[in-house]
Amino acid sequence: MVMMVLAICGAVAAVPTLLTRPDPKLSPPLRVGLERPGLWIVESPKDLWFVNGLRSSRADLEKLFTRKQSNQMIHYLPSDALSLDHVSRSLRWLRSLAPGAVVLELPPFPPQAR
Repeated sequence: MVMMVLAICGAVAAVPTLLTRPDPKLSPPLRVGLERPGLWIVESPKDLWFVNGLRSSRADLEKLFTRKQSNQMIHYLPSDALSLDHVSRSLRWLRSLAPGAVVLELPPFPPQAR
């Protein structure tokens, strides 16, 4: 009798956990701009910049944009250690170098706890 009560109580306690289990999510669909390769620009703290994995300076970025006059999509991925104000200034600066071609890339937010 005790085993039956424990089994029922365990099942009743497990049902809400099983019902609220998050469903696996598919990754978001790719943006139209990602169909063709572009430049990935990463900014890390201490004013370190990387273009497609290679370290660059601000002067190198300015030279790169003056040399390239293509419609290449530019994906700006800031470090999460940077402040929102700093990211905003960097994004404005990049867009001044390549107007209309810079996209801010942010990692997806983790699901919120219920």
